[in-house]
Amino acid sequence: MFEPEKFIEEIEPQVKSIVGNNRVVAAVSGGVDSTTAAALMYRILGDRVIPVMLDTGFLREDEAESVRLMLRDIMPLKVVDMSQKFLSSLEGLKDAEEKRKKFRDLFYTAISEIIKTHESKFLVQGTIAADWIETQGGIKTQHNVLVQLGINTEQTWGFSLVEPLADLYKNEVRELARYLGLPKEISERQPFPGPGLLVRCVGALTREKLKITRKSNKVVESLLEPLKPSQYFAAVFESNFGIDQRLSEILGDEIHVYETKATGVKGDVRSYGKMASFSLRNDYKEIREVSRKITSGDFTRALMRVWKGEGNYTVAIRAVNTEDFMTADILELDTSVLTKIAERLAMIPGVGEVVYDVTTKPPATIEFE
Repeated sequence: MFEPEKFIEEIEPQVKSIVGNNRVVAAVSGGVDSTTAAALMYRILGDRVIPVMLDTGFLREDEAESVRLMLRDIMPLKVVDMSQKFLSSLEGLKDAEEKRKKFRDLFYTAISEIIKTHESKFLVQGTIAADWIETQGGIKTQHNVLVQLGINTEQTWGFSLVEPLADLYKNEVRELARYLGLPKEISERQPFPGPGLLVRCVGALTREKLKITRKSNKVVESLLEPLKPSQYFAAVFESNFGIDQRLSEILGDEIHVYETKATGVKGDVRSYGKMASFSLRNDYKEIREVSRKITSGDFTRALMRVWKGEGNYTVAIRAVNTEDFMTADILELDTSVLTKIAERLAMIPGVGEVVYDVTTKPPATIEFE
């Protein structure tokens, strides 16, 4: 059983022996992991910790300011706007791994300059166990996993990493956040990936798609928040698809196969494969069986079509429950709830289809990229 007080007693001398009397910069993304790591270090080292949030252009709507205000009584968060640099550098990139690795290089190059400005040589970040396990397992490259991949941060960027949460899982991080007195909006906050909305703009990044992704996430979060899933969001990709005749015959339904691919996990390794959708159904026993049949082959995602219109983009609703984020089950949303969400999403210019991702982890990852 995880005991936050005992954990802090054990980690404090380790941190002090590593850092000494130096200043440290703590990278805060707005998610529970990075914010908890920064708050923990602030408790141990006080104002020698400089909490910094990079606005990469991939944050949720009003994210930076809302997080800064939430933390104002706990630690002084500095927000640095790098959005134009990130957007111009990543625009047009299509491959999920290429996007993640490019984001990683941009992020750490920018953060290294901030570290130098503050005459520091240490970076605190909220890497947790699930991050490095997935990266080392070849499922996907988490942008904040460096040392575990053999990357020498001192040689590459001029700083040493401090990762106080590296052995913890998400449920333990939340316990620690509560113990540290972080507001409920942080401790119970659903996870938000380091690259942010970049990995929810599935496939090639465009500014139009990013705008739709930001608006779609706001709608999905506002409508699903009362149900308290472990994670819930929207991902967006082009609505270009063909018909899979073989699967259509097997399942007695018109199965759409999209040109855009998504990340999954099969046999404990990454599987970058196709997505397929089927028509709306009510019975989740039947829905799960259809999903299982679709993902038994080359497909990483089974999506249930909720609404179809005329726009160029598909919005995929994702809602899962999980304890440790290594595995996850879908939330069995009633069709009336899905229809209500779809009606709101349909009001966003450019949205032409709404689907519900009914794939468990595995064979899908929680995020689409």
